[in-house]
Amino acid sequence: MLLCFTPLSLIPLFRVSVLVLCVLVSIIPHPSIAQPTPATSATEPLLSLDEALRIALEQNYGIRLARNGAAIADNNAMGIKALGAAGMLPVVNLTSGWNESRDNVRQVFVTSDIPQERVGARTDRANAVIQLNWTLFDGLQMFAQRDRFAELQKQSALALRQALENTIALVMTAYATVVEQRILLAAQRTALGLSRERLTIAEAKFRLGSASELDAQNARVDYNADSAAYLRQQAVLLNTKTALLQVLGDAQRFGGAGFRTEDSIVVVRDFVLTDAQERLRSRNAALRSAGLDNTLAQIAVRQAESFHLPTLNAAVNYNFSGLDAEAGVVKTSQANGLNFGFTAQVNIFNGFNIQRQIENAKVNELSAELQYKDLENRLNTALQQTVRSFQNSKILVQLERDNLRIARSASEIALEKFRLGSMSSLDLRQVQQNYIRAESRLITALADTKRAEIEILRLIGDFTKE
Repeated sequence: MLLCFTPLSLIPLFRVSVLVLCVLVSIIPHPSIAQPTPATSATEPLLSLDEALRIALEQNYGIRLARNGAAIADNNAMGIKALGAAGMLPVVNLTSGWNESRDNVRQVFVTSDIPQERVGARTDRANAVIQLNWTLFDGLQMFAQRDRFAELQKQSALALRQALENTIALVMTAYATVVEQRILLAAQRTALGLSRERLTIAEAKFRLGSASELDAQNARVDYNADSAAYLRQQAVLLNTKTALLQVLGDAQRFGGAGFRTEDSIVVVRDFVLTDAQERLRSRNAALRSAGLDNTLAQIAVRQAESFHLPTLNAAVNYNFSGLDAEAGVVKTSQANGLNFGFTAQVNIFNGFNIQRQIENAKVNELSAELQYKDLENRLNTALQQTVRSFQNSKILVQLERDNLRIARSASEIALEKFRLGSMSSLDLRQVQQNYIRAESRLITALADTKRAEIEILRLIGDFTKE
């Protein structure tokens, strides 16, 4: 078995002496080298970003709860039901009853001193009332309530939109993190391959007497350390996959974490701060919802002020009653009829409670305006910081690309020198670690740029359309 591991991306061709060393390594006995199992397999199903977003929009619990809230708000603000919710329609009730009694009766009438006695005299009573109550005027409070339900409908629609945007951002961020950890795992696998290569050559040189046992032992220690780092990175990748499935609302899909993702991180947008700030003011769902809070506070002031005005109610009743008795003055009786009327009420004094409620409502209106300005200030600050981080990360990506190119070239040269015996094992280790660190920094810079891009898109409301 030939154990001379040679990454094609690092070493194009070897000299004859290098080939001779590889052959010698293949025929000299050496200890077995354990190899960690891959965290992902090509046979695992591919979960694309579009598919992940589709699943989240269907399964995410936050979105489903927001849809339920929007359905309730629509129910309160749309159609004839909205008039009833605001108190503009009459209320009609039907009340009926029947009861029977058995009484022992002893009666003495004015017209006769002879008592009449009955044992177990039955009396049946029946009644029914159809009642209509209608508030014709309540100080304009019903109109304020109708406007309140309309604003709550808009706010629930914004809450649903905000849930959609937040979920999309979470899915895209979690997906980018999984891709980042997959690429970092591949980088760690490259580091492990380089360590395996160094260990194989160091042990072969030791058996040939051209290197000390200390070099071989150091190479073994470094290989074991890289193996442990690879296993830790596998665990990190599996945890990020599980976190992604949790955001999708289906943690058991793909058996928990048995899927693979795309292998690249692509940044597709660029941003100008002034344009982004303008879009934030006009499109950010949280900011617009805070604006509706201010409108709702104004409606609350109108509702409080309406208690100063009179109320007028109309009532129409149709009554039926019946009596059937075996004892008493009346043996049978029936009555039915219609009655109607109006009731007006004006509050003259209630301990200054109305004025107190009006003042409190006006304070709440001022608080809503302050909360809006506070949220706008915080969102603008977050946007400025995120745009700045995005721009810095883009610059870092370019720098790390150059660093990676230089580190890759240095690693190729160092490995060939080590094979030829012109570089020590420790120096090779340092050069290879520089290469892996440069690759890891580039991956992290790309992922940070993507995360910043996603957050900017969320802040300016570009994930959804009006």
